[in-house]
Amino acid sequence: RVRMDIKRIKFERTGGFAGIRFAADFELDDLPKDQAKQILALLDDMDFDELPEQIRGSQQVADGFEYSITVITEKRQHTVTTSEAAAPPKVGPLLEILTQIARQQARNKK
Repeated sequence: RVRMDIKRIKFERTGGFAGIRFAADFELDDLPKDQAKQILALLDDMDFDELPEQIRGSQQVADGFEYSITVITEKRQHTVTTSEAAAPPKVGPLLEILTQIARQQARNKK
């Protein structure tokens, strides 16, 4: 059951050893179909809408990454913020894809 009403995704990765910020802001329609389908399937699999706005672990990792994912649909917007250490396992593959897209967008702007 993949939801098709997702319009836009905003992603940001901050922190890390070098403190480099990666951000992406894109419409699903602008992505290759396979990539868009993969993102939708991952969001659906983890019940993104049901995740809390903050996912924090008991320990903070020095130089760890912080992630913010905002999914915008026709009716609502839901943002989840998590750290590298606290991210649930199902979120990992989504973070990888979104980081790739952010890197690609950064390269395209140069």
